Amino acid sequence: MSGVGRESNSTNLEHRPIFGLQWHLTAKCQQNCLHCYAKDEPTYKSELENELNFEDCLKFLNDFISTTKEWGAQGSVHFTGGDSLLKPEIYGLIEYARSRGLLVGILGNPNLLTYSVANRLRDAGLIRYQVSIDGMEETHDRLRGRKGLFQKTLEAIQILNDSGIRSVVMFTLSRTNSPELIDVIRLVSQMRVAAFDFARLVPIGAGASLKNQMLSPEEYRKLLLEVLNEYTALQEKGSQTRFGRKDHLWKLLYYELGLFKRPDQEPQNLVYDGCAIGIRTLSVLADGTVYACRRLPIAVGKVPKESIREIFINSPELNKMREIEKMEKCGKCELLNYCRGCPAVAYGFSGSYFSPDHQCWKEVRKE
Repeated sequence: MSGVGRESNSTNLEHRPIFGLQWHLTAKCQQNCLHCYAKDEPTYKSELENELNFEDCLKFLNDFISTTKEWGAQGSVHFTGGDSLLKPEIYGLIEYARSRGLLVGILGNPNLLTYSVANRLRDAGLIRYQVSIDGMEETHDRLRGRKGLFQKTLEAIQILNDSGIRSVVMFTLSRTNSPELIDVIRLVSQMRVAAFDFARLVPIGAGASLKNQMLSPEEYRKLLLEVLNEYTALQEKGSQTRFGRKDHLWKLLYYELGLFKRPDQEPQNLVYDGCAIGIRTLSVLADGTVYACRRLPIAVGKVPKESIREIFINSPELNKMREIEKMEKCGKCELLNYCRGCPAVAYGFSGSYFSPDHQCWKEVRKE
């Protein structure tokens, strides 16, 4: 798709791309995850005290629906928290969003998920429900702050599968749990999880003190190769799990392996792939604060006080984020329009999203 706002702030989104919204309905949560990006952030107190009421939620949701429709995009919303199941209005919001044509999922945890709750979510129109597995039992429970969560998560996956909701598992990668990533991949495949992916630890919030848990660039590249081999082996055996590659450094690895090639003719100022901040995604906190990405803690607006269009087109910070040619390392790389690593990781390390992704192994020329 064309880069919305990269050059002219155009909203002419091509081929009905998905415009994604990650909406934190509440900051309330029963877990105490070591790498939580929410609890140690400046917005946390406001999120607890100024949670949007149902009327404001509907007002914002209608704005999102009408704006994405105007732009020719398929709107997608993932409700999350905290634990979005602690928001009593979650069922009504799902039902309304689905009735208006949005794709709807939950990024949640297993604590309140029962067969009764799952059936109610399914009947409201929920498509997918994501839970986390951050290692095998001992490691997962330690990282997620409560004993028994691993088994509870396995039970939740079975409930989702039995209820007809797509089960999705996410793994947050750190030095501590990296040796168990392959084991988790095999586990989710055995459990017939619909989709699996992993994301790197981002050193913000509680994770700001965990920078020593980040793999080195060389270690990360080696791990990606191991994961690629495991994905391939499981797929050849007929695994029903869809293995994701959300990390944009996959593009770099594929490029190096000859599995991805740039087009012979590349129109200028066209973003083909890579990080979607400022292009096709936003994140909204429980108090209405808007971020370009939840893992990039920089406010770009406030809803429902401001409209989606107003924020997305006029936010000075969002427009600055679109100036990707100013990225210190990526701006000199031939994969600029395809990768760009993770600006949130860069920000967590240096305080600048234009600084290099700490875990990118590519050497680029210096000018």
